[in-house]
Amino acid sequence: MEIHPEILHALSEIGFTKYEILTYWTLLVHGPSTAKEISSKSGIPYNRVYDTISSLKIRGFVTEIEGTPKVYAAYSPRIAFFRFKKELESIMEKLESELKKFKREEQRPAIWRSQSFEEALEMFRETLKSAKNEVIVVTPSEFFEDIQEELLKTLEKGVTVSLYIDRIPNLLEFEGAGNLFVRQFYKLNHLIGMSDGKEVVNIQNVSFRPSFPPSFKATYPEVIFSQYSLIIEIFKESSLEREYIANPQDIRFFAMFHASDFVKRHIDSTPIMAEIIGRNVKTGEIENIYGNVVGYTLSFRKAVSNIHLETEKGIVKVGGIFAVIEDYESTDIKFMIG
Repeated sequence: MEIHPEILHALSEIGFTKYEILTYWTLLVHGPSTAKEISSKSGIPYNRVYDTISSLKIRGFVTEIEGTPKVYAAYSPRIAFFRFKKELESIMEKLESELKKFKREEQRPAIWRSQSFEEALEMFRETLKSAKNEVIVVTPSEFFEDIQEELLKTLEKGVTVSLYIDRIPNLLEFEGAGNLFVRQFYKLNHLIGMSDGKEVVNIQNVSFRPSFPPSFKATYPEVIFSQYSLIIEIFKESSLEREYIANPQDIRFFAMFHASDFVKRHIDSTPIMAEIIGRNVKTGEIENIYGNVVGYTLSFRKAVSNIHLETEKGIVKVGGIFAVIEDYESTDIKFMIG
């Protein structure tokens, strides 16, 4: 019995045997059938029909109708694959849950490319989900609805969201959800998501090629730094339009230019305490640093941004990614105000 090669290949790719495909196709085309009828219509050896039916029943693609002889019926593709999708989601959740039990060793950097806008968006959502301190999102406004739900979830777990967008959307749902900073910028064409300075997703030219835009997710430091530098250029030409601070005792940043800009706006009106995990530039050791914020540097001409903390050891300067001239490098910054 003829079956379209593309369907045969597609089902084979997700783990169906040739006999399973032929049996399911036979039942879809000819309707409920006995084992003997399935064998004669599909060309499958009669002695293989029962074990094939058994595996299709386990997968949820076929049901058995009691009688003599027994009759088998196929679930429609929509229902069968609805079940199959649920089963795959359950397996995925179990895998993710099991992974959380293991302390992940530092892994070598990598880059992943997507094959569609939907897949790229899933990478974007996954990147946001991994954040602990801050996510930076750059998006044309027409794609805001596609990521709105994930942004809310990110805020609700205490992560700061720094959003760059060309037209300010209705943000009523976002008020009180978390710490959100919205900047307006007009030259947007990419959709970028960066999480804690550790990974970045870039969906390129998304406005011009909405179905199949070139897209990637990367953990290479060089790629992250290039995207970080791009976001700094966007920051320089943007304007802060909204600032929602729902958690004044837990304002997190990874981007030092955001942290120092926050200090610039608030240092004269409220005390700012800082709790930072940073790498000592001289020794390379990781240290916990506590203190009052007493100053900042935000100079794009000199390509310098940092904050100044008064600690037990005196005043120290903390820089961001790839800090060199400061005392510490950090992407784990927490402010407490009020």
